[in-house]
Amino acid sequence: MTNTPNTNQKKRKKRIRYDRVAILLVGIIGIFALIWGVFRFFNPLSIKTDHYIAEYGETFDPYGNIKSLFFDSKTNVTFQGDVDSNVLGEVEASYQYKNKTYPFTVEVKDTKGPDLVLKDIKTDTTQVVSQNDFIESVSDASEYNLRIDGDIYPGQSGKNQITITAKDSHGNTTTKTATLERTIDKKAPKIENFEEKVDLIQGDHFTVQQYKAVDDIDPDPQITVDSSQLNTDVPGNYTVNYTAIDRSGNMKTYKQTINIAEDPDFGKKVCYLTFDDGPSALTGDILKILKENDAKATFFVTAFNPESYGFMKDIVDDGHTIALHTYTHDYPTVYSSTEAYFKDLQDISNLVEQQTGVKADIIRFPGGSSNSISASYCPGIMSTLVQEVQNKGYAYFDWNIDSTDASANGVPVEQIVENSTAGIGMDDVVILMHDTDAKPTTAQALPQIIAAYRDAGYVFKPLTRRSAPVHHGVVN
Repeated sequence: MTNTPNTNQKKRKKRIRYDRVAILLVGIIGIFALIWGVFRFFNPLSIKTDHYIAEYGETFDPYGNIKSLFFDSKTNVTFQGDVDSNVLGEVEASYQYKNKTYPFTVEVKDTKGPDLVLKDIKTDTTQVVSQNDFIESVSDASEYNLRIDGDIYPGQSGKNQITITAKDSHGNTTTKTATLERTIDKKAPKIENFEEKVDLIQGDHFTVQQYKAVDDIDPDPQITVDSSQLNTDVPGNYTVNYTAIDRSGNMKTYKQTINIAEDPDFGKKVCYLTFDDGPSALTGDILKILKENDAKATFFVTAFNPESYGFMKDIVDDGHTIALHTYTHDYPTVYSSTEAYFKDLQDISNLVEQQTGVKADIIRFPGGSSNSISASYCPGIMSTLVQEVQNKGYAYFDWNIDSTDASANGVPVEQIVENSTAGIGMDDVVILMHDTDAKPTTAQALPQIIAAYRDAGYVFKPLTRRSAPVHHGVVN
């Protein structure tokens, strides 16, 4: 079928109408684009709002209210206004751009609830839990309080949903849920690295081992020790019972055999010769005198003299105890904090192990446990340290006789001998002496000190963890 002339004419008229409409639309769009372009030319900066909200406690972005900028960078815009995001309230502000001012109000406002992250808890049927047990982290720019909802008391096994709500001082809240799963605990805790046999010598001081108990549910199981059958004065085999118990009452007893070997010197009084602050150029002389007199001693070493580090190995090879004093002996550093003390202790421990292969576990505090100078740097630190060092497996020793060789350089030999022998008559004597280049009279006095104690029936032993503890009273 072919189109008639009349039909073709109608189609042409229809196309003409569409073309005219298109031209009209293009013209209208062009006019609006021209108007918009002129407007943006004279008002190139557009802001988001006349009343801008800045979040309390967060970093304020001075350009955060700029919606757009016509063919330019925000760095060419100047912000004016004194906005402190830590202070609630309104501040008048503006942007300055090409001699034109764009005013607006900034309101510092707290609109967000606390940031709250929870964790699920798995525990036994006996523990009373608190809101803090479920909180992984919580923070807010303002003060906040917490509320816990749900069954948190001991009860039957099963799962419960616990809800915690954090509400800040401006009324914003955050609510999260966590799962509390209770199970019946029937498994006893274990004692880690338990030693089934310990060898002691007749008359040794028995120290309860600082073991750690671990449990699959209870984070802090306890250990009780029964050493009532032990008598270190009589040779033989004894049993000491260590019992680990969790809060559900599950317990397991570990039996430790204590072998007490006979000591031919049992019953004799003991003199412990101790030397602080070495090794030094004097160490070789001291070691020679000790060997000639068949006496053992204890050296509390430092890192003062690298050229004398080799004597550390000689100390060990001669059968003496090498012990830890301090790496730096700098009181402001050592006693600035517990962390600083243990860093210093670890440094000297590493040095001793590097030089001798021995991991020393005997220590002496700089100034002794009774020093008061540490209070100038960290009040109460010694009260903490005397417990912490033992928790970490160290035994610390002070002294009960002072040679006073530290009172000056070149203290007369006679004075050192007199002071050092003042302990004759005591059962266990621990003498404080010093091993430094500036103390030659200490080494010169040593043969007379040894002779006086030996004539009084004393034997000379190095300090060990089994030696009777000699501790001062802590004053800080």
